[in-house]
Amino acid sequence: MTSNEKGQFVGILSYRGFENGILTGDSIAAVQQQYRIICELIDNEGGMLRRGTIMLGYHNDVLKGDVLLPDGEVVGCWEMEDDDDTSHFTPCGQSDPQCSAPSAWVLQDSIASWLVSQNREGELITSMGSPR
Repeated sequence: MTSNEKGQFVGILSYRGFENGILTGDSIAAVQQQYRIICELIDNEGGMLRRGTIMLGYHNDVLKGDVLLPDGEVVGCWEMEDDDDTSHFTPCGQSDPQCSAPSAWVLQDSIASWLVSQNREGELITSMGSPR
């Protein structure tokens, strides 16, 4: 853990050996709490952390749920079709899907790319590190 130019504590968020960004907070305890919340989402809500996004319902066979940034902001929801693995992402405030993909795994890549296209890349870099 280090500190940045704003005097905040900075920790690297790693999941299954892959860097998924950076957590920041005013204290070490604040950064640790952010990490614990993300772990709880992954362990208890079936979340999948990849490319700076968390898809809830991924690992618990719900196969739909909210899509969050690791700072907790909900950016939309996703759902897998019943008859195949085709998955769709609908951003908050929209009624139609913005992204579709042949699987939830590929959808998560599409969501990260969509966030970059919406000029949200700066937010991902600031709050979570560079999207991969």
